[in-house]
Amino acid sequence: MARKKIRYRRQRAGRSPLLRQFRSHYVRPAQLRIRVNMGRYEQPTSVAHKPEWNVQLIRKSFLLLGLVLLIIAALHWGSRTVEHSGSFVVRRVVVQGNRMSNEAQIRTLAAVQHGDQLFSLTSEDVEERVRQHPWVDRVRVERIWPDTVTIRVYEHRPLAMINFEGGQQGLYYLGYDETVFAPVEPLQDLDYPVITGVPLADKEGIVSDLDLREDEVTKDARVFLHVAARGHPILPLQSISEIHVDTEKGIIVYLVEHPFPIYIGYGNVEKRYYQLVKLFERLYRKKEIEGIKEIRMDYHEGRILVAKSEP
Repeated sequence: MARKKIRYRRQRAGRSPLLRQFRSHYVRPAQLRIRVNMGRYEQPTSVAHKPEWNVQLIRKSFLLLGLVLLIIAALHWGSRTVEHSGSFVVRRVVVQGNRMSNEAQIRTLAAVQHGDQLFSLTSEDVEERVRQHPWVDRVRVERIWPDTVTIRVYEHRPLAMINFEGGQQGLYYLGYDETVFAPVEPLQDLDYPVITGVPLADKEGIVSDLDLREDEVTKDARVFLHVAARGHPILPLQSISEIHVDTEKGIIVYLVEHPFPIYIGYGNVEKRYYQLVKLFERLYRKKEIEGIKEIRMDYHEGRILVAKSEP
């Protein structure tokens, strides 16, 4: 009996066993090869196999979604329960930082009542209402748990007072931000320089919240005040009584301790301020300040004319 010849399958060149293992595990992981006996025509066919990990992933996703919804519902129910329990209601309103504004006015504008729910209190709405007070520049509202609301007020800083001619004539406060923010009321602080000779540019006569940063009429007067506010001991802001704005002569400065006018003129205000400081240093040192009739800095650039009255 003849021995059956054993045939060995030749390995294809260029394909290693590692590559075949990679293709069988990762390229076609969901196919199962089977053989169908069709006599002499034996053909391979493939049947798709649904991976088990897809089913597990779907189950875990639904479980996670249900857990998230359960947590959201529990938080909503807990917040509603705490809100209506009466444990976090307003029992104290604290106003801080007010100096010129009245505390009772701030409380009225805030409209925060005892017994209001802290959860339903919106800080932005309270801040917007408090900012309606003319002296309030900025405001910050804080909810301090469990029962306190703090209203911190930041008021305008007055630089001077300004007297408008025509319209709503009268004195108004001018802030460091060069905004006219409030009228001068009786018993308020009047220890500020006064800007006079300013026509009211607004045709409707509205003065409150008037921004003068782009106003050319009062520009030199405002620059002079800002330079004086730096606090030079010879000519500080407190020593200025009035700055008159003249359309022909520029600005005219009057001091608290001396009645004579100082004609500053137009332009180069900061340079002329320090020239005036040096002049006053010399006059004080030589004790020649008495008897001065006027000081003119507008007739010649770089020259100062000191006129004295005859004895």
